[in-house]
Amino acid sequence: MSKSVTQLNPKAKQTKKKFNYLSILIIVQFLLTITLIILGIVTIIKNDFLYIFELILGITLIIMGINNHIIYKRKNLTILYFIIGIGSFILAILKMIGL
Repeated sequence: MSKSVTQLNPKAKQTKKKFNYLSILIIVQFLLTITLIILGIVTIIKNDFLYIFELILGITLIIMGINNHIIYKRKNLTILYFIIGIGSFILAILKMIGL
């Protein structure tokens, strides 16, 4: 019969699998990318969803910039993703307002 690690060494702590925020960021990026693909197809057919498409595009690019900076440690594309994402987000909001 095998003994567990904590029975052999009582000082050893049992590690629990944690669902950390890095996994959440990757899942959010994946879901936003799938949403962009679906909205891109719908926008080709009907132009009413263009503003929503631009908003989600901006949010996706900002999340991609965060992932590049935190997870992948890339700095060059991070700035580009942030600039294009914030620009897309602001332009979509300005178009919604009517300016």
